[in-house]
Amino acid sequence: MNTKPELSIATWKYDKDWVYSITYDEALFELHRFVVPVHRELCIPGHLEVVAGHMGVVRALGESSFNGLRHMSGEELKELMAEGWGVGNHSWSHGMVMDDPETELKKSKETIEKATGRPCAIFTAPGSNANLTPEVLERLPGYGYLAGMSITDDLNYSDADDLVWLNRVPIHESYGGYFESAFEPYKRIRQAQERHGWIVDYCHCPLEKPLHECKDVTAAHHRERLETIVAEGGAGCWFANPDDVVDYRYMRRHARIERGAQDEGRFRVRLDSLPDAVSRRELTFRIKGLTAPEVLSVEVDGVNSPAAASRAGVLSFTAPVHDVTVIELRPNSPSRNPK
Repeated sequence: MNTKPELSIATWKYDKDWVYSITYDEALFELHRFVVPVHRELCIPGHLEVVAGHMGVVRALGESSFNGLRHMSGEELKELMAEGWGVGNHSWSHGMVMDDPETELKKSKETIEKATGRPCAIFTAPGSNANLTPEVLERLPGYGYLAGMSITDDLNYSDADDLVWLNRVPIHESYGGYFESAFEPYKRIRQAQERHGWIVDYCHCPLEKPLHECKDVTAAHHRERLETIVAEGGAGCWFANPDDVVDYRYMRRHARIERGAQDEGRFRVRLDSLPDAVSRRELTFRIKGLTAPEVLSVEVDGVNSPAAASRAGVLSFTAPVHDVTVIELRPNSPSRNPK
């Protein structure tokens, strides 16, 4: 190889510039009326935040705006998961977590996993951030969680030190408090593009008219938001299930690349203290420093992994990674033209 290639880990999977996800608290069956069809049309996965103790039953929680709607059952959750959706734990009772953390964090997680047959590694705080206090956050890893979703109007940044706390952007008709606000379809998109960030939208069950304007959007505004995201995101956005993004962030944080001592095209990737809860163990790698990248072949543990140009002067490829993964970059043999 005439040049010395550089191998690095892309900030986001598939070497995308920024990331978009959307979550639906309560995992209500009525999402099938307007929300699920839009997701299918636009090919964007969603994420359902499940109240484990109420799966498959009609909601009847105090004076909730959503009483009378039905929580999805395990089988209904699995149908959407088969389409690429994810599921998070929204507690057992939608009450105060620290009143009974064994039930609200542990039993609820186990119940969701049994019902869906999939790991559940995200806890979504019910009610408010009073259910994502330092005491709750401290317990999450011990119960097998990787992240806790808050109700905090901000991006998730690619260089964040804390991988557990996740911010969510309210997509509501209005958002009360000290300052009133109104629905805005372009909310935080430009910021995410500039900061290479991750937007996680937060709503409940968009209908023709919101059941609570400070907790939801209309079905029309929900469609407008997703269509705006697709139009603004284009090829540079990773439209992602939050479970996949959480796993990728942990993989990127715990992976370490070593260059082979003798072979300048050979690398080892090691995973240092990666949490067991990480399910999707893949990384996207970037290759720079090549004068003729079109004649390069990539092998990951002896298996060919096609690389493609993701931006000017950069090749990228996505591959499974374990401890230790061997990556070899080799020039292709020149083609022979028959005389």
